[in-house]
Order: sequence, then C-alpha cells, then structure tokens
Amino acid sequence: MFLPREMKKLALLIDNSANADNVLEENEKDAVKKTTNINRIRDQFIVPKHSRPNKTLLLVKLFTFKLNFYELISQILSSLFPVYELRIGCSFIMINAGIPSYVYAIPARPINDECRIIRGEEDEKTLLSFAKNLSATDLLKHVFNQRNTTNPFEKSGYRPEKLVCLSFWITKV
Repeated sequence: MFLPREMKKLALLIDNSANADNVLEENEKDAVKKTTNINRIRDQFIVPKHSRPNKTLLLVKLFTFKLNFYELISQILSSLFPVYELRIGCSFIMINAGIPSYVYAIPARPINDECRIIRGEEDEKTLLSFAKNLSATDLLKHVFNQRNTTNPFEKSGYRPEKLVCLSFWITKV
C-alpha cells in the first residue's frame, strides 16, 4: 500500500506543461500517431482507481534536454519506502531510410531487470549505480539493442534516433 506522502512526492515530479511539442518534430509526431495517441506523450502520473490492495503506479517523464536520468531515479527512490518493484522503460524514435518509427515502452521489458526489486539501501545503491553509468546516448543504444534482440526488426537499416519518454511502473511488494 502506498502512503499519501509517497504519492504526493511522486506527483511533484510531474511537469504539467511538458508535452510532445517539447521533444518531437512534426514528422516524429506523425510516426507516434500511427501507434499511440499523441496526447499520451507528456509527463503524467497515473494512479489506478481500483480497490485491490496491490496497485501499480505509472510515472511518465518526457526525455527533455534538461532531464537527468540519474537525478530522476534518485528522486523516485527518495520518494518511496521499500519494499517495491520499480520497472523502468523507455520509448524512443528510430529511423529507417529517413522515416521515423515510434517504439513505446512496455512493463514486460524493463531496462533494469536485474535491479528492479528495491528491498533497502543496498538495492537502491545498485539501481543508482546502474543509472549513473548511462548517458542519454548509452540509454538510447541500450533500449534500441534490447528491442532489437527481443523483437528483431523486419528490415535492416534501422538506427536509434531519440529518446521520447521514460516510464516507471511502481508496485509495492
């Protein structure tokens, strides 16, 4: 069960003015619209309304030029009390023959699979160490390679172009 303090601190990480215009060019917006509602490309904090005891919160942050991946992970960790699962996903734009395609993040393929369960300070340090070693370029390459390994592209020639959103699925254990 999430405490009200945890929910409030997570909600404060959202920039309500951040939207697709902050990260996407017009042709990239067209690519997103083929697979996703463009209005979903924004900072958001989604709390399920069901009454079951286990809830998975979704925190989405746009990958703007001012976003610091390590600092964001640190802020999320400091907002929560263990034990919880924190799955991190990234949506991104890839290019093939000059045409952009959008790949959205899914909870079944977290980038932090080995360090997604946070039981205490040691697990937090492990996740922060993982995050500290990833620049935006490294993160883009990582998610592109992860996507290509688990679901190979039907044609060659794709290359990673741009990170769009970071998604955090948070479940109390």
